[in-house]
Amino acid sequence: MSLRSSSSPLDAVRVRALAEAFGADPARWPETEREAALAWLQAHPAEASTLLAEARALDGVLDAWRLDPPPAPLVRQVLAPARAVVRQARRRAFILTLGGGAGLAAACLAGILAAPSLLSPSLLSPSLSGPLEGALAVPSIQLVSDDEAVASTDEVLVEVLADWEAPVGDPADPAP
Repeated sequence: MSLRSSSSPLDAVRVRALAEAFGADPARWPETEREAALAWLQAHPAEASTLLAEARALDGVLDAWRLDPPPAPLVRQVLAPARAVVRQARRRAFILTLGGGAGLAAACLAGILAAPSLLSPSLLSPSLSGPLEGALAVPSIQLVSDDEAVASTDEVLVEVLADWEAPVGDPADPAP
């Protein structure tokens, strides 16, 4: 069905099609064709009254038609599979949520367990030398008391800082 502009004239066939499709009330007709259809109705009053009377009769029949509610056993029969599908979808969503949470927890645990081996000095490249070698080597994790941990951390810092010398420029040279 093509929409026509309101400026193009309509014929009896199109006005009849509008009345049959949208009813006798012109307010229900498409806005793009309503003005032209009303002009046709005014220009052809005899045909318009017959056409609108037929449309009103059909509107009355359609308005009076009522559908009885379906019987309860039929409703249960139709809704039972739908409820089963909903339950199954909820179970899947719950399992996927648990699976995602368990996967995240496993990844975190793997990271915690792998961290000591990743920080081990044995993984450092032997080509490292110089003042930063000690700074990059992290001592292996040992279970010690708080006092011992502080002492061992201080010892590592003292060793690293003792080997490190800051480059001193010539005071006569201007800074770049």
